[in-house]
Amino acid sequence: MKKSIIFRIRLIFITLLFTQGLLMAGEINAYHPKCIALTDTLELKREREKKTTLKNTTIDSSSIKKITTDKTILDILDNVDTLNRIVAWRLNPLYYSLEATEGVDTSLNFPHLIIPTQKRLETLTSLGNLGSPLQSDNFFNRNRAYDFLFSRFYIDYVDGTTEHKQYHVKKPLTLITYSMGGKTSESEQIMRVVHSQNVNKYLNFGLTYDRYGTKGMYKRQQTKDNFFSFFASYFKNNFSAQGTITYNRIRNQENGGVESDFYVQDTTLENTLIPVKLHGASSEIKQKSFSGIVGYDIVNRWVKEVDKKGNPIIIKKPVVSIKAIFEASKNTRTYSDTTTSFYKNYYINKGNTHDSAMLVTYESTVLGEINQLAKFPGLPGLRFWISNTQGKYYYFRPTDFIFKRSDDKIEANHVGVGVYSYSPYLSYSGSLRMYINGYRSADKELFGQMVISPWKSVEYPYVKAKIEITDKEPDLFIKNYFSNHFKWNNSFEKEKYFLLSGSIGADKWKIEAGYNVVRINNYIYFDTTGVPAQASGLTITSAYIKKDLKLGGFHFVNKFLWQAYDNKDVISLPTFSVFSSLFFDFSLVKNVLFARLGANIFIRSKFYADAYSPATGQFYNQREKQIGYPVVDVFADLKWKRAVIFFKADHINQGVPNSEYYSALHYPLNRFIFKIGVSWIFYD
Repeated sequence: MKKSIIFRIRLIFITLLFTQGLLMAGEINAYHPKCIALTDTLELKREREKKTTLKNTTIDSSSIKKITTDKTILDILDNVDTLNRIVAWRLNPLYYSLEATEGVDTSLNFPHLIIPTQKRLETLTSLGNLGSPLQSDNFFNRNRAYDFLFSRFYIDYVDGTTEHKQYHVKKPLTLITYSMGGKTSESEQIMRVVHSQNVNKYLNFGLTYDRYGTKGMYKRQQTKDNFFSFFASYFKNNFSAQGTITYNRIRNQENGGVESDFYVQDTTLENTLIPVKLHGASSEIKQKSFSGIVGYDIVNRWVKEVDKKGNPIIIKKPVVSIKAIFEASKNTRTYSDTTTSFYKNYYINKGNTHDSAMLVTYESTVLGEINQLAKFPGLPGLRFWISNTQGKYYYFRPTDFIFKRSDDKIEANHVGVGVYSYSPYLSYSGSLRMYINGYRSADKELFGQMVISPWKSVEYPYVKAKIEITDKEPDLFIKNYFSNHFKWNNSFEKEKYFLLSGSIGADKWKIEAGYNVVRINNYIYFDTTGVPAQASGLTITSAYIKKDLKLGGFHFVNKFLWQAYDNKDVISLPTFSVFSSLFFDFSLVKNVLFARLGANIFIRSKFYADAYSPATGQFYNQREKQIGYPVVDVFADLKWKRAVIFFKADHINQGVPNSEYYSALHYPLNRFIFKIGVSWIFYD
């Protein structure tokens, strides 16, 4: 009898093991190309069975509390895999929507491209050293949504306060990135720290710290850029809140460029011996900001869904919500120098300069939202809001020597409406703002974007489109400004933008192509004297294509950009700019250590790259010299578990094809430099 029982137990145990083995084999084989169609069919069948079961399930109202799950941020964001351990999102300030974004990047996706904007595989104009002002050579990727004129060329280094990235993590997350290059006397360093953790599934807090700094290869080129932020979020049931506090400080020496290009092109002088134009100049920018968003769902509806185990559940979905959005920000810039011959004008003091400017703003918005109903695909959700902006600003005026005065006040109010819809096939967003009074009275802004993906995924061919129509008052400091070296008093017309963009692509085949066109009436720019000017009209057109070719372990990544414009007196852009990378992927230690070896090249056709004014912190037109020089680097990227390490020899082609390696007028690029960096994620 005992033997019979033991035999039956063994038989059951063997049967269970055999069944489990079949299931595991099915899971493994499901990833084999020949089994994809069958796996998809089985998954669709299971999904239909779950939905049929759920549809036919009668749920007693008395048991709702037992099977209802509390709503978190994961139930609010669209197109988010709730099984992901790291979920990140940010507020899109154009549409007031929360949009999922990449959490942290520890892939081998060009980790050695450490200068902001290079991740977009585009050339840029800068002062040549890390941490200095920069602007993209692609006109359509230049950020026009700046708050403070004198810090707009640092925007690419850091996120704005309102749109700062927020996180939801299942375990504490810490990311540390550090890179360095050059010898001690001219070293450059980058540090990035991200920490985030959830107290529970509703409450998260974290901080970020970014530092860009260099001692500089040339005289008076030291930079110290520090960006700190603290953020927190809470999403539970009907209540939601998120906020960010930021403190940014940028301290840069200003050298005005090399005294003569001869010292770079036609001599072999050491970098530190090359004379520069400014010897006692420096600038400092500070920003202190706070942003908060509080929301409450007034009306909800019950929706039947299936949890990750296939069990029917009921969750609450908001129908009508209200939100309050608040942002306070203080921006300052000071510039000082003791040079007496660099500038043409000295309006206050010939021997010493100490200019300062300040902008303080408080923006409050009350927003109502009617969410789209999922059972009616394509039916839009609606947003409507009213917003008030108040603040003050300051710059020195000659009368300040005699009279005391208060800072100039500003105020503006606008109303807005937005539409949005999210679905696997078609997603779109749109917003319209109308300014009803104040210093931006009669301004209008219309933004829209759309994604069509017939195959329900951007893996397969998709179409994207964007439109922007704005009628906008010039910046406060563009209209009026006074300093030791520059002054202006302008009565400019509103600047009018009409922009259309479109692109097609498919992630599966790693290809994307796009076309952009913009017509700008009353275009505002900084002319060849470094002061604001306005042109009657400007039209700019661009087209690009990006493609990753792969053959075995070899990759050939290319991005080609073409630009054309009709008013060459007010702007200069490279007609062609190219990024090309050839590299080889392979495994050094199977499933443990991966490597990528290759080379990059950035090329831009010759054009009148902008000059730079240290006193105002602005890039401006020049017609003195055309600039265009290829930059080549070789690299080795390694990935070991959660760490990414890179080694990079930057500007290995120094002097080839010539020694005219400038980024902006009279601002040379760094000579050859070796860099090393590591990015390590801790997640436990």
